[in-house]
Amino acid sequence: MVELPHFEKPEYPKSPKRSSMAEAYDLVSRVLTCVMVMILPGIGGSYLDGDDTSFMMVTGWIVGPPIGLWQLIRVANSAMQKDSDDTGN
Repeated sequence: MVELPHFEKPEYPKSPKRSSMAEAYDLVSRVLTCVMVMILPGIGGSYLDGDDTSFMMVTGWIVGPPIGLWQLIRVANSAMQKDSDDTGN
């Protein structure tokens, strides 16, 4: 009787390895999204107000930057956490 060779299942990483350029594009797109979240509410409020009032524009400039900053902090924390996971610390 011929015995078949025993093959072990290969160990795969939790996430596939991406190139450094792909990681950089991912981070840049996230930061630009944060910038748009900071700016677009004020611009949109200015458009909605027209010439009558400035209530929506002021509200957009008050609400937009804190939400964008909060999102930017989350992006930075996730990047730091991912970096520490990659180095094994």
